[in-house]
Amino acid sequence: MRLSWIALSALLAFSGCAQKGAFDLFKIDEAHERAVEQLRSGSILLSMETKAIFSTLYLNKIDPLQYKDGEYFVASVYFENDDSTTKVRELESNGYQLTLNGKKATLIELLGEKDPRRALIPVQNNWNRYYFIRFDSVSGHSLTLRLENNQTGSVELNYQK
Repeated sequence: MRLSWIALSALLAFSGCAQKGAFDLFKIDEAHERAVEQLRSGSILLSMETKAIFSTLYLNKIDPLQYKDGEYFVASVYFENDDSTTKVRELESNGYQLTLNGKKATLIELLGEKDPRRALIPVQNNWNRYYFIRFDSVSGHSLTLRLENNQTGSVELNYQK
């Protein structure tokens, strides 16, 4: 009986000590939180082999004051490089085509390793290529970003304005 009173007292004393949870140790700012919400990813598969991994971030939702005169994206792209004649695969080469609701991009800029826009996308590794992409403004509320290759297939990523 005496042991149970000691155990109960210790339990009550220590139960009020925890002020912070595990998630309090991971602080992210509001922009990073919106970036994680806007991240979309997909793959192009052919015969059970991954030919491309495409991850994008819709920037208009993250910073609507800066990105308002078009539709802006940051993309992370991995291409399988099994063709010995091709040294590097670019976003719009080797049969790949990028469209937003059927329209081509007005700007596709390869981002360097130190470019601050590259840090916006929560997908970071050494084998991906990173791009800043701009499309003309699209009417409607639905956006379909499509990366397509005439030989391997396509991937579509959907966003809401």
